[in-house]
Amino acid sequence: MRARPGANRLAQVDTLRALAALLVACAHIWERFLPYSNASGTAVSKTWPRYFDFGITGVVLFFCISGFVIYGTLRGPRADAGRRFVVSRFFRLYPAYWVSVAAGLIFIWWWRGLPITWPMVAGNVTMLPTILRQPQVMGLYWTLETELAFYLLCWLIWRLGWLEDARVLAVVVVALSLSWFTVKGATQAAGAPDEILGAWKNLPRHLGIMFWGAYFRIVYDETSGFRGVLRRERKFWVLLCLTIVILALGGSRQFRFFIHPSRNWFSPYVVGPLLFWVWIGYLQIRTAVLAWLGKISYSLYLFHLVVATPLVWFVAQASRTAWRGWPIALYLAPTLLLAVVVSGGVYYAVELPAIALGKRIAGRRAADAGVQAAP
Repeated sequence: MRARPGANRLAQVDTLRALAALLVACAHIWERFLPYSNASGTAVSKTWPRYFDFGITGVVLFFCISGFVIYGTLRGPRADAGRRFVVSRFFRLYPAYWVSVAAGLIFIWWWRGLPITWPMVAGNVTMLPTILRQPQVMGLYWTLETELAFYLLCWLIWRLGWLEDARVLAVVVVALSLSWFTVKGATQAAGAPDEILGAWKNLPRHLGIMFWGAYFRIVYDETSGFRGVLRRERKFWVLLCLTIVILALGGSRQFRFFIHPSRNWFSPYVVGPLLFWVWIGYLQIRTAVLAWLGKISYSLYLFHLVVATPLVWFVAQASRTAWRGWPIALYLAPTLLLAVVVSGGVYYAVELPAIALGKRIAGRRAADAGVQAAP
């Protein structure tokens, strides 16, 4: 495998990460304030964020980015690479996550008078509450469990010595994608009980997208950002085939649009990978504001609901009728701005020190060419 190009060519990753975080945050804030806005009775305002699946599109973009960034962190000298990988990932994810758990318990659960138990707290601290059969402090934590599963598989592939074999990676993408399709078909055919599969039934699909992002990174590096002679690069054509697999399976649910035009034809599992390819490979948008938002995107992802929930509760109180009936944008914009301010504070107070500590403990290659991943 050829050496990776310099990290300065990957600044567009941060701007795309910013877009992904904004899509998720805007979708959640919109839905929570909508019942109290002047648009609550209009069908379009109720359906278009759901119809276009902004939240899931943002999550799919995050999965693509994680695969693109994370898989490469195990590349290089094999000695001590596994330990560096585990340490750097731990300090990248857990400190800010623990702060969000505490904030969620206070501003979402306690604030709303919901019951809090010690097993629930302990389960969320591990970042694996679903496995431990405990309620999630915030529903968006399911993506972090997917991230951990991806990290484990990356580590296993490295441990088996297959990390540098792009053929293995291509097989993993196809196998995971088809296994999800099989599980989905079994569920719909009543061959597998849906309640047992639960939140994990979509895990193979999401892992397939993440490993597709990893294969994308290999081709991207070896073709100098798709500027090489592509017709001589066999891996590029393999990437095209893998993309077709991802898009075909990702849009499978939407094929019924041709039979039932009233159904939703939009698929974030099609739009997400396509947008990722166009943004990273060709648009390469790099602006200072988006790049900074990309740096704090993990905190923005974790804390936008912590900010929004008390504000929604305030507006919802029966005695505060003056705060209701406004245009939805007047709720969305200030809440999003406040979430950005809070997230920036968490980034500088918690994330950066934790990342620096992780680098010192893990060693020189604690980060992938200076580009941090976020779920």
